Amino acid sequence: MSKPNEELCLELLTLPRYYRRLLEYLYYKTGAPVEILLPVILGAMSLACQDMFDVEPIPGRRYPTSLFILILAKSGSRKSTIFRIVLEAVTQLEQEIDSDFREEVIRYERALVLWKAEAAALEKCYKKAVTQDADSTQAHQALDDAHRRKPVRPVKRRLMTSDPTNEALGKELGLGYPVLMLVSDESGGLLDGNLFRNTPQLNALWCGDTINVARASTESYTICDARFGMMLAMQPELFDSFLSRHGKKMRHSGFLPRCMLVDLDQVPEVCRPEQVNQIDGSLLQEFFTTQIKHLLAGVQRRKEGAKRTCVTFCHEAQALFEETDASIREHMKPGGALQHYDDFSSRFVEHASRIAAVMQIFITPDSPIVTKDTLISALNLTEWFLNHFITKVDSTREQSDDEKVLLWLEDHLAVNGSFEFRRNDIIKKGPYCVRRADRLMPALRKLERKGKVQLYDECGINYVRFIGAEMDPVELAVKTKTPIHLSGPLFMSKLPVK
Repeated sequence: MSKPNEELCLELLTLPRYYRRLLEYLYYKTGAPVEILLPVILGAMSLACQDMFDVEPIPGRRYPTSLFILILAKSGSRKSTIFRIVLEAVTQLEQEIDSDFREEVIRYERALVLWKAEAAALEKCYKKAVTQDADSTQAHQALDDAHRRKPVRPVKRRLMTSDPTNEALGKELGLGYPVLMLVSDESGGLLDGNLFRNTPQLNALWCGDTINVARASTESYTICDARFGMMLAMQPELFDSFLSRHGKKMRHSGFLPRCMLVDLDQVPEVCRPEQVNQIDGSLLQEFFTTQIKHLLAGVQRRKEGAKRTCVTFCHEAQALFEETDASIREHMKPGGALQHYDDFSSRFVEHASRIAAVMQIFITPDSPIVTKDTLISALNLTEWFLNHFITKVDSTREQSDDEKVLLWLEDHLAVNGSFEFRRNDIIKKGPYCVRRADRLMPALRKLERKGKVQLYDECGINYVRFIGAEMDPVELAVKTKTPIHLSGPLFMSKLPVK
């Protein structure tokens, strides 16, 4: 895996030609960073695909195509413009659906008035027959048939929502239409609501699991066969503040690792398409056509009670999937590059599979088979999101005592003049949090178990030998201006004591 700090820039050439051309056009049209354009496109595609398609990269591992996307960008980065343009066709379709719904409600209310009159008359006939002790079979049957014909209130179908509470979201998916995407280009206010306090519900929705909700004061319901995605953009400072307060819960609950995050503040240099003069406006219309096609197909599928189409991988893509999965698991082992990021890494190939599926469905709308090239692009994108996740988590989380001690030892090697530190000096001059033996010793023992230090005493003095330092003895000799022929003790001070 690449080091995070080297991989925060988006490589446009790693994307399929279809997306490069689309991004070139949108960049020409908006001037917005590609690092924002691409996640918004992915979110818009996921919205179109999530109720029509699932993805099964290898037999037995089937995932929804819903995505959770978080975009962190400052004011002026044209977030609102991008959302408006990329979601233009969906917004128009939603308006048409809403207009149709209002007409359905009018027809329903008229039918309900007529039904109530009919039911009241039949109920009166039935009561009369029962009261007069006459044969009520026919009246009973007529009343029963009428109740079976009671008009059903139409269900409002919304494609997007922007500011739901936790309870409202659950009810809409459980009692209303169970397909939705949370979309907001200024979602900082959502962080202060109660939606993100119930991360288990969001996690279950990402997985497509069934959720049973029981409340003493309100109606109980079940969220079943639902699909829910998320595409949120907000100011980095608001998200950082939220992470400082709730980051531990958001990460350890599994919610944050389910999100694909990009932070424009972390990007050293934004990606700029080179061929902005050779643009084709028909690409966006083609994108809209495919988007609406899949959305309407999902609506029709649910109406007919049909199964979702399963996107599969070709043999070469399956082999690459399994190879990548094995490699990621190797990196997650103790001492591996991803050991401390196993929460996101354990979902790495699932993220990549979801991305690959929605990308392929737009490249070849009538052929739901992911090619190896598409999977390679999806893996590169997933690694890009992973690197942003790692950098963001590292920049906001508080370091542990052992991490602080390790950094302090590395920073004070030249001042100390040796890889051998007196433990008492660390208590006196080390990080403030470990200037007590009861805090320092657990940190040192943890570092000793990791092979970073060796603890020993000599002539009644306790020493900490920094055997795992990144700095080598030659570099330390240069920094301390120690002649090579006199640097023997310095070299020896890094070797483990036997």
